[in-house]
Amino acid sequence: MDCLLVADNIIVAAKGSFIDCFINQNHKIISIEDSPDANNSVCDLAISNNNEYFATLTSDKNLTIYRLPSFDRVNLFILPRSASKIRFGAENTHIFVADKTGDVLFYDILKNDSGVKLLGHLSFLLNVLQSQDGNYLISADRDEKIRVSCYPNTYNIQTYCLGHKEYVNHIEFLPHNNRYLLSASGDGTIKCWDYVVGHCTCTINTKNDLSDPRLQEEFKKIMDEDGIEVESLPIVHFTTSKLNDNTSLVAISIYSCNNLLIYTIQTGDQFQCHYKLTGTLQLKGFLNCIDLFNTALYVFNGSNNILTKYDITNSDNNIVINESLTIEMLSNTKIDVKIDMEQNIKILFKRKFDNVQEYQERKRID
Repeated sequence: MDCLLVADNIIVAAKGSFIDCFINQNHKIISIEDSPDANNSVCDLAISNNNEYFATLTSDKNLTIYRLPSFDRVNLFILPRSASKIRFGAENTHIFVADKTGDVLFYDILKNDSGVKLLGHLSFLLNVLQSQDGNYLISADRDEKIRVSCYPNTYNIQTYCLGHKEYVNHIEFLPHNNRYLLSASGDGTIKCWDYVVGHCTCTINTKNDLSDPRLQEEFKKIMDEDGIEVESLPIVHFTTSKLNDNTSLVAISIYSCNNLLIYTIQTGDQFQCHYKLTGTLQLKGFLNCIDLFNTALYVFNGSNNILTKYDITNSDNNIVINESLTIEMLSNTKIDVKIDMEQNIKILFKRKFDNVQEYQERKRID
């Protein structure tokens, strides 16, 4: 799985068992090839809010913490189970782990203690996020649920944000107003929530903004073969950044679509949100990682390891996107990684079973 992360003066791209940290105009290559697992690869990356710590999650259940900018290793945790997401908390020395059995674990990166379980879902967890004031811990799962828990007493559930029809794989605070939470789902929608009360303020149905309806029909046929019913193409990559005091940018990639969709979301009085599709960006292929930072969009093409920066400007309420920089990442590394994106997507959807027909067949035989 390819990963991309951009912060102040640092760009990190990961592919297979290699991580390229481009910091202060220099490349720092980190290899995890010494793992006994031959298929070990990077699953997720995170940088603390103060840019002092960098964390990596690998498929062999290792959570490694580095200090920036030296990249000295601070700690290594062996997770009890495979995880899907890591996030630094509001206190930069804490990290939260969402694992694939539905638990959220807490680690103090400056201690060697084992992780503390904070809460559990009955489903595969896909994301976790702490509010900037540290009062809430938000978790999202495969069963369409977004749970808002009080922190640190996470057994107290503040509310649920319900409304998605498929798995929720992305959650982020609205950058210009963190009262609101953005979520993206396998149902092809983006929702904006007043998350403390669980109220959805607006829904973006990306299905309406796709230029080629054949992509959706082809996806339906593929999923039907495995007994999976779908209505829309799922959102794969999602990123957001502040444009100004009233507006945020949202960029997404949709499964099998070569166009990135770029939206603006504005907030107004009476807790209302308004959105607009403000631009599209044609890419050469689908398998690209994206990240917005300030008013720039970064795209990492895993097929040729080229990172492209696009500057985004707001001119007379129109978004203008211009390519400004390309960087070769992961040079002089031998990487042979095959990503089965179709299978990775399929495991997130729930299959439909006709139990009635099976029951009637058993009754007939009896």
